[in-house]
Amino acid sequence: MKFWDRERELNWLKRYLQTEPNALLFIYGPKSSGKSTLLQRVVEELPKSDFKYYWYDLREEAITTYSSVLNLFFKEKGWLRRMLEFVSGVVRVNYGAFELSGGELIRISKGELNPFSEMRRILEKDRKEGMIPVLVFDELQKLKEIYLNSPNNQRPLINELFNFFVRLTKVLHLSHVIVMTSDTFFIERVYSDSTLESTSRFYLVDFFDDKTTLKILLEEGLPEKDAEYVIEMAGGVPWILEEVLEGNPREVIEELYELTLSRIYESTRKRRDLKEILKRAVKGENLYYEEEKLDLVKELVEKEVLFYDPIGRAVRFQNRLYEHAAREILKGKN
Repeated sequence: MKFWDRERELNWLKRYLQTEPNALLFIYGPKSSGKSTLLQRVVEELPKSDFKYYWYDLREEAITTYSSVLNLFFKEKGWLRRMLEFVSGVVRVNYGAFELSGGELIRISKGELNPFSEMRRILEKDRKEGMIPVLVFDELQKLKEIYLNSPNNQRPLINELFNFFVRLTKVLHLSHVIVMTSDTFFIERVYSDSTLESTSRFYLVDFFDDKTTLKILLEEGLPEKDAEYVIEMAGGVPWILEEVLEGNPREVIEELYELTLSRIYESTRKRRDLKEILKRAVKGENLYYEEEKLDLVKELVEKEVLFYDPIGRAVRFQNRLYEHAAREILKGKN
């Protein structure tokens, strides 16, 4: 995804990483709002000699067992992967894994070595070498169904990870830990946990506002009338802006609108009770506090028709295309 004006977010995250680790940071927002792209730019602009990054994109991994998690987190010494090419210039960033000897990897897989102790040992080594470790987990909620193997019982791995993260940040001040997710109900569960809420910070990366979107489109050479049309119909969704700038703006928006209309229509055709939620959303009513409607809200959030902000406890349309399509459907035109 192309990187555009995120000066406020860039400055906030740079300042955050340059302070002593003291909290687990959750970066959340609508799907494709640019969370990963933003953090990659932060990594590029900070002094590379000051930080050691451990970045895990769980969207790209098949995570089904505890063993597959270990294979993701730990690699044999000497292993280093290259990933993520930025659009602006051919710039590559190295993201390390936790490196162990072959024998240590075998002992971890057999349960003879504690993986958390080994991770802490490596992070302490990074600090002694003058670097601030930064652990980044993209879509960590994929580990919700993974359990930590134990001779006596099975415990949810994600709970153990959070306990470990709190210790790394709030207790030991050893490493930054950043969790990025578009699953806002996952964030809600975290936020409702009093222990995690008091040891964590939450940062929303949203779509561009209208002023920023207009500036982007005009700087990219789009005529003002076309830019205003894009903003009115879709707002500042980064991937939509890319689509618009690569083709005929009005044709692109019209095609996306038809797809959006079809998507909402299919959802409400199969579930007529969802129309009531759309009516309330169009009116701008707060749907969060009505427990009897919450399952319906969740269904539309999962279908990416609505976006739910658990910190502000507000529900809105995923973007303006969905709002326009919902209004048309509610008028009975489809």
